[in-house]
Amino acid sequence: GPEASAIAGGMQLLSALVLHHHALAHEFVQKEGLQAIAERRLLSADLVRQEGRPSREAAGAHAVVDALLIVSQLSRLSKEYYPLLLRMELGGEFRGLLGCESAGVRAKACNAIGNMARHSSAFYEAIRSAGILQQLIPLCADGDSSCRKFASFAVGNCAFHSDVLYRGLAPAIPQLLRLLSDEDEKTRANAAGAIGNLVRNSADLCAVMIREGALQGLYSLVESRRREADVDDDGAALARFVSDSSVKIALFSLGNLAVHRECKDELICSIRAVDLCHRLMGLCQRDDMIHKYAQRLLQKLSG
Repeated sequence: GPEASAIAGGMQLLSALVLHHHALAHEFVQKEGLQAIAERRLLSADLVRQEGRPSREAAGAHAVVDALLIVSQLSRLSKEYYPLLLRMELGGEFRGLLGCESAGVRAKACNAIGNMARHSSAFYEAIRSAGILQQLIPLCADGDSSCRKFASFAVGNCAFHSDVLYRGLAPAIPQLLRLLSDEDEKTRANAAGAIGNLVRNSADLCAVMIREGALQGLYSLVESRRREADVDDDGAALARFVSDSSVKIALFSLGNLAVHRECKDELICSIRAVDLCHRLMGLCQRDDMIHKYAQRLLQKLSG
């Protein structure tokens, strides 16, 4: 109806303003824009599912997407917005949105969760108690590529600041390993980063990492691309290799794993990671990140 369309139009304008400049975002919050989103339940999955009423469904879905963009942008901009967002208690809404039929809504919900976990662990307890991880983890295997990219981003950030969510995130490990061969570079990088973050704050998941083949998976991502760059004559493949963010992050994550004794032994004995480091350092310039991360990994392996 006209009201749904008016709300959708208003939300579109508001999200454009919030995304345009941090001062406008701040003003939106000052004028109680977040309370308005909560009161009108503009993050409800029901708005996306108004069956049999395609125009209302479209308007509802648009309003939800814009509300998600606003929450995501505020979370990304500053942790000063975290307390207000926490008070909104959005756990139930996010569970619904992650299970939504619209891939666009699912992807934006994943991105918002990733941003809510970006600056600190403030949302970890809320994420755990609302049962969000059970909804989020399967989206790492979603048919939609944006969904996979943002789900792996969210999983990585949920593991970054502390090990509070490690146990709940452990089931994501096999999914993340499959994403190491995703066709999208950013998705591969997100997955590689998430694996490194899952051993960053404690050794709790090292045994699982070894059992699931995480060390081999990261090694293979780097080595398969190194081989392509090595047989290259015109330098184009080498340039691609050096600029591939997933290679850099996989190497960095191998360095995180190498901090832990059981992973280090596996990397040295079974995976021949030392050879890889020497080959990479021979292939890349000293100021390339790949050279630096290979050197970092080598130091941890020989330490």
